[in-house]
Amino acid sequence: MGEDRGGVLYANNACPSQGTMDIFVEPVLPRPTLLVMGASPVAVALAGIAGAMGFAVMVAAAKDDLDKFGGVERKIEGFDLPRLNAREIYVVVSTQGAGDRAALQAACAFEARHVSFVGSRRKAATLRDELAKTGAPRARLDAVKAPAGLDIGAVTSDEIALSIIAEIVALRRSGRLSAAAADSGERRAAS
Repeated sequence: MGEDRGGVLYANNACPSQGTMDIFVEPVLPRPTLLVMGASPVAVALAGIAGAMGFAVMVAAAKDDLDKFGGVERKIEGFDLPRLNAREIYVVVSTQGAGDRAALQAACAFEARHVSFVGSRRKAATLRDELAKTGAPRARLDAVKAPAGLDIGAVTSDEIALSIIAEIVALRRSGRLSAAAADSGERRAAS
């Protein structure tokens, strides 16, 4: 049996450690969320790789386009987003001309850690100006990164998706992107 000291029973332990124990704690934190808005080839590729990078993946697209996405945690019909309860959310608008304005407006309507737009700087600037005239918050519009992704010379949809997820991982892990990466030269992107 063991020894009773002050109402606490101490068991005899034959273990060489004499009853000491090392405890290793690994925190299990909620996964960050990636919200992909649109159903362009880049959007589909991005949704496909984001889960492997540890993101909970949600997509928002037209009803007829939602079947392009497999293996995502949530599908939202259209760009009228419900209240999102994600703690850490990253948004990528990749509509390729099919609802750019509505998607960007929805993306800027709530707090996100990072919002990026797959398209040229010129197109993004035009959309920002149009949305600002309708009352969209200018500070959130100005924070939208366009073109989305790091400049790695990406050409294909898969390569562009890789550059976008790399940018988000860099932002997430470092807390910020270097000025050089954030202001990288304009890369070919679908407009």
